[in-house]
Amino acid sequence: MKKRIKASPYQKFARLDPESKESAYHGLDDPQIAMTAKPMTPQMRKLWNQAKRGGGRPRVGRGAQRVLLSIERGLLEQADEFAQRQHMTRSELFSRGVKAVLAMAG
Repeated sequence: MKKRIKASPYQKFARLDPESKESAYHGLDDPQIAMTAKPMTPQMRKLWNQAKRGGGRPRVGRGAQRVLLSIERGLLEQADEFAQRQHMTRSELFSRGVKAVLAMAG
């Protein structure tokens, strides 16, 4: 049996006849709608702030900072090849290297 895919709000709206669409427009185009608005609850404010902040990458540790490094081209090519073989990014490789040196230094 085939699984039914739920229609999106857009698809539901697109299926409406022109009169129903027009009434939906008028219902949402009320200039007095702001008069019925209420202040945001703390939970709503939290969600609003999350939406404003947007997606992006999740923070790891205290976050990340970009740095400009100068490195010999041949060494960089070797590092990139190694990182690719190990299924890691260049940044992850350099981060692991710094952590290893710091751990050895005590």
